[in-house]
Amino acid sequence: MTQHLADMRILIADDQTDVARTLCRPLQKAGARLRFVQDGQTALREITTRPFDLVLIDMKMPPEEWGGLWLLRQLKDGGWRIPSLVLSGEGAKQQVIEALRLDAADWVVKDDAGEELLERCTTTLAGRLGTSLKIATHQLPTPLAHRFARYARTTDPDKKVREGFYTLESVLRFAAALGFSSTPPVPLKGVTPNHLAAPSLGSWFALCAALAALPDAGDDFARMFSWLVPEPSSHPSIQSLIKARNALEHDGVTPTLAQADQLDSLLRRFAHRACASRCGDLAVPISMVYDGTTYTIEILSLRGVGKPVPDKVMTQEAVITGQPYLVPRDAAPLPLAPWLLAHTESNSGTVRCLQFNGLHRTKGRPTAHTSFKYAKTDEGEDVPTANHPQAEWQTLAQWTTA
Repeated sequence: MTQHLADMRILIADDQTDVARTLCRPLQKAGARLRFVQDGQTALREITTRPFDLVLIDMKMPPEEWGGLWLLRQLKDGGWRIPSLVLSGEGAKQQVIEALRLDAADWVVKDDAGEELLERCTTTLAGRLGTSLKIATHQLPTPLAHRFARYARTTDPDKKVREGFYTLESVLRFAAALGFSSTPPVPLKGVTPNHLAAPSLGSWFALCAALAALPDAGDDFARMFSWLVPEPSSHPSIQSLIKARNALEHDGVTPTLAQADQLDSLLRRFAHRACASRCGDLAVPISMVYDGTTYTIEILSLRGVGKPVPDKVMTQEAVITGQPYLVPRDAAPLPLAPWLLAHTESNSGTVRCLQFNGLHRTKGRPTAHTSFKYAKTDEGEDVPTANHPQAEWQTLAQWTTA
């Protein structure tokens, strides 16, 4: 069972750091990546800036007498769904009950942690990873949810690994859209016009890696990319999968069982982190009313594999109706056009999302006005060519090197 801890990122919040390190030594030996903090405030800051798969919380620590409960309340009220396991001492029964009411997944008495902690952490994470694909089909933005749904329901081993590569590419393509939308344009190291004229899995990864290396990369992009690639040392594992994908597509070499398992683990970890974090909603505004101080915006929320759901958000900034936005919990809506566009079907009125997928083919190098090519992100019918005033090569060229 301990393979479920390999490369899993666990945050330990305990003011008795030496004791916590001793208790958590079996987790480290099982392959988990551990980070220690001494109070709830620091733990909360860490969670907002780094991806974690599990949080171990000491009940008695700052900022209050029962700082563990304080931290659990902050996580629940803030919309975080990271599984948490509380460490309690004798005589804390009432606090443990309250912790479970605040969505703690389990608890361990500190005196028994030496024998129980590894098993409890492994069981908790195995359960979350086991359901992560199903949850992703309901919780992730629709372009990602559809791909995860197809991957989850595919049972044939050869077809499943192909769907896994398509799903990985959809994650990188969506992350790139966030990066383009939230980062000031600058030529990206190693990204040439050929990379983006007809992007492949390797192109999308190179693009995201180059964006992530920028000091002013957009927060929403950086957060999503970190769910897949927490640090640069994770790059080789992605690159090895890209080589396996290329060998499959170009040479017909079937990936090994180990490579299929590596791909499955990567996608499950991403789904788990994305659903446990405060991922913004993908939405299309349909109307907007201004009362002199605040805009009330009627939106269609594109979450999961179902139809768009009507909703309402309040913001201080105006939006353009009919175009996709990422709507975070605590920031202004982020416009995603021309990298993502919305298309309304004439027959049903259903709003669907289209995603940038390179350029229309031309003879020679693209001209300034060579138009973008878009791909559907769901399983519906193909759609007509989409148009947007910025969907031209001159917009994309700002990101490439000659």
